[in-house]
Formats: sequence, structure tokens, C-alpha cells
Amino acid sequence: MIKEIMNCNKCNMCNNQIPLLDKVEECDVMWVGLSAKLVDNVLDEIPLSATTRSGKLISEMESEVQGCKFYKTNIVKCLPLNNNGKLRYPTKKEMDLCIVNLKREIEILKPKIIILLGNNVIQSVEKSMKVTFDKFNDYEYKLYKHGEYSFMPIHHPSYISVYKRKNKETYIDAVKELIILSL
Repeated sequence: MIKEIMNCNKCNMCNNQIPLLDKVEECDVMWVGLSAKLVDNVLDEIPLSATTRSGKLISEMESEVQGCKFYKTNIVKCLPLNNNGKLRYPTKKEMDLCIVNLKREIEILKPKIIILLGNNVIQSVEKSMKVTFDKFNDYEYKLYKHGEYSFMPIHHPSYISVYKRKNKETYIDAVKELIILSL
């Protein structure tokens, strides 16, 4: 799978940075973010690492769930840059091209829970996998069964870190408890 994704050249983002992938070969829970970040060495880094704002919150949640294997990924594995060389949001077209790699990861790893981080990821998965998720209220997240997979759409961790810091513990507890109850 990794070789297949590493050789992806469906768009020109692979010229910015080759795909950033987790090295884990099996998992119970898969975290899905939007896009890669700039790293010094793609082979030494993973998506959503604890060096990022999102990754720090994810690591906190993971540390409270014992005996669970986690995998971190993004819809867009390569680095979306604007004309000035700055990180930008991927376009809908880029997400549509890249989501086949996410589907392949899901197919191979068969996670029990797939956690979708934020509205862009949620909408992209809804469109490509023909599934609909209700809007979540506050921190009342739920699992949605779709075929053989269970999806958990949640707020993006960066949104919590920046705009909802006071609710960080509520967020962590809500996600952690749903993971524990669902495994």
C-alpha cells in the first residue's frame, strides 16, 4: 500500500513533497486530517504528529485509551502550496483525486473507527463515500455505521486549540469515551 501511495502522481503536489504517511501496519482507530504539512524528512515523520497543534490534542486522547492501535493520515498526502510557496488548503479537485488513497488505506487497514477531523474532511468523505452525517451539537459526537466501517465526525483539533480552549477537556473526554465505548 505504501509503495502504491508513494508513487502517486495524479496531481502536481507530489513535486512539493512526496506523500506523508504513517508507518503503522494495523490499527483499531484511524485519524483522518485534511492535508500534509511541510516536514524536513518525509520518511522520518508521520501525519498529525505531536509536533503540530492538532497532533498534540490527538496524542493526549490516544494516551488515555489503553491497548488501542492508532493510525494517522490525511486525505491529501502531499503538500498543497500556493504560488508563494506557503501552505494552503487543498482544492476540492485535489481532495477528489487524493481520496482514492484514503479509501485504499481504509480497505487495507480495516480500522474499527475512522475519526474525521473537521468539516472539510467530513464533507469530502460524505461526497466520495456517499454517506451523510448529522451536524454535531457541541461535543455530542456519535458513530455512523457505513458498510463495514464506523465513522466518527468531530471538530478539528486545531479549531478546539485556537477557538475553544476552555472546552479542551470536554472535547478530549467526549472523543476518548466514544472510542472506548466503540471498541
